[in-house]
Amino acid sequence: MIMTNICDASVAGRASTSLRSWCGAACRSAAIPLLILCFLAAGGPSARADKRDALAPADLAAKDSSAFPGTDAEILISTHIIEETSPNVVMAKLQMGEEMLRTENFVRAKVYTSKGVADQGKFRIEFGDSHKVVGIEAMVVKPDGTRVELKKSDFFESVMSKTKREGKWKQITFVFPGLEPGDVIEYRWTEQIPGELWMQGYFCQELVPVREYRFQVGRVDGGGSVAWLHCPPAETSDRDGYLVTLHNIPAFEAEPHMPPEREVRGWIYVTKAFIMYPKDEDTWKELSRYWADEFGMATRPGSAIKKKAEGLAAGAAGDDEKLRRLYVFCQKEIFNTAFRTSAQWQAEIESHRDDKPNSPAKILELGRGRWDEINHLFASMARGLGYQVKLARNASRADMLNVKIGYGWAFLNRPSVAVKVGAQWRFFDPGNYFVPYGMMSWLDEGATALVCDLKKTELAETSVSPIAQTQSQSKGRFSLDAEGTLEGYVEQVFIGHLAISRKQDNWQLALEDVNKAFRDEITSRLPNAEVSDVAWTNLQSNEMPLKVTYRVRVPGYAEQAGKRLVLAPAFFRAGLSPVFTAAERKYPIMFSYPWSEHDDIEIVLPEGYVLDKPSAPAPVGQAGGAFAADYKLQYNAKARTFGYRRDYAVGANGACSFRTESYPVLKSLFEQLNKSDTHAILLKPKEAPAPAPVSQPASAQ
Repeated sequence: MIMTNICDASVAGRASTSLRSWCGAACRSAAIPLLILCFLAAGGPSARADKRDALAPADLAAKDSSAFPGTDAEILISTHIIEETSPNVVMAKLQMGEEMLRTENFVRAKVYTSKGVADQGKFRIEFGDSHKVVGIEAMVVKPDGTRVELKKSDFFESVMSKTKREGKWKQITFVFPGLEPGDVIEYRWTEQIPGELWMQGYFCQELVPVREYRFQVGRVDGGGSVAWLHCPPAETSDRDGYLVTLHNIPAFEAEPHMPPEREVRGWIYVTKAFIMYPKDEDTWKELSRYWADEFGMATRPGSAIKKKAEGLAAGAAGDDEKLRRLYVFCQKEIFNTAFRTSAQWQAEIESHRDDKPNSPAKILELGRGRWDEINHLFASMARGLGYQVKLARNASRADMLNVKIGYGWAFLNRPSVAVKVGAQWRFFDPGNYFVPYGMMSWLDEGATALVCDLKKTELAETSVSPIAQTQSQSKGRFSLDAEGTLEGYVEQVFIGHLAISRKQDNWQLALEDVNKAFRDEITSRLPNAEVSDVAWTNLQSNEMPLKVTYRVRVPGYAEQAGKRLVLAPAFFRAGLSPVFTAAERKYPIMFSYPWSEHDDIEIVLPEGYVLDKPSAPAPVGQAGGAFAADYKLQYNAKARTFGYRRDYAVGANGACSFRTESYPVLKSLFEQLNKSDTHAILLKPKEAPAPAPVSQPASAQ
């Protein structure tokens, strides 16, 4: 990692500025073709090209990239400028004295092949509801110099999603008209957002090669610092602020189950300076002190809190039972306004959404609170029982694993409650409505957390929930006819992270939308499937387990081979692609959490058919290890019922991350798994019994 200060500071940074996710929209939109940008703490601008950015005739005439021969497309120049600016000039809706960020972007790319046209012909800008995108321009330049500019009507703005936790996300999309191999495309835009700089980052390594990438920091009150990771050597200058220039960046190619992109992909970021604390370790210490002080005051237990905590803990056998009772009370008895709605209180909920948190005593009195207020209540009650309780902050594991880097404190955007039990810190997040006691979101498990303290910088690792807490149990009862149609009833049960992720993805959607997405999930691997009677249990509550039942009919599920039927009994794995296909691997392998699967299938075979020398799939891996799968087959000839059992687990020994050097072994295991999961049995028509011998008349003597 390379780090540098961008200017001398004259004013102290504000430690009280709330941390925001570096990732933002771009991390959710791998479909952005040429440029993946992150906009949460700033925006995307319309960078003005200077004289050196004039389109060269050689670039118009080029048939291939000189630096990256054979590439389908290449970014010739990608320029990004970020600055704090006067709000009353550019965004009238801001109040006098408020600050605003402005970022400006200019991108020029060359398309060489038909695939490049297909991949790069569309563009999307994603931004938060409080952002303002202006000055969008785009054009296509033909090899003869002809320019085709997009009109204002060619840009389409729409709402992508709306959640209570993230707010509303919008997108502006446009298509380059008549794009052909050999064309050059250009686009630029400016984005404005209220607020001062805390953290802003860009991926400089894109999905296609980048000939030149420039990141420029303009006006930033009080100064700041720029850093870059996984990048080629950079040129820097102080011309018009602070400028970082990178050349000939190879294309980034994602790999399945790789670490977060910020751990492996080239990126550059700028942070606001803490002028009073020029050393990074001093900033860690000051933020720890500030957050600890703020949290300590917010969670100080009063008499009502102590009395309630003591009543809940009365008769508990030990620390675990005491904390469980507090957690369950906060999560189930306090109405969570971040995840639930109420016609009675909705106006009040909306008006309070961005206000300063109410006190724990007030939340206890009201019986409702936001996510952060419920965490404060839990912390206050734990303190009321005499526990040492502190605020913990970590980076999302979907964004970053290693925060022990320069300015790593700026990524600590996920708070939780740390409680000292014996000599160990235990971490809790009851404000996350769907996470049961004893677990955290997988984004927070196995993370490095800052345990905020008034006097020291203390880092601790959050625990990873064991495999027994995350399981799926899938049961299918089917019948198969002589034409190969499979039909029957399915019940699937999920616990732990498998349930949490489904709940969080679906809790705000209308039931018909949830069911449609679920049907699409099945038909994506079984296109002929007809899914009906979908019913959920505990989808929008925090009760476990999550269960879904449905009926399904799949014409042609069993293939006909002459008079025989070829049946793959692993219904829940049918149609899935192999996990790893590349011969070589560049990045480590990381699964989000340990989990296990149990499939229980019974199929009534068509009348008149019998099994033709069936064999069981081969087991894979070693039970109780990092990877294992086992299979069992049964057959009841009298009832014509074929039974199939599959047990599969990843990380039973706690290991769910692997070094790149382990890839050949892991790839081989997954290939064996795919072979066993697609293992087929043959059914043949039952042979008619041989006719009884006909007795012959006795010959005459």
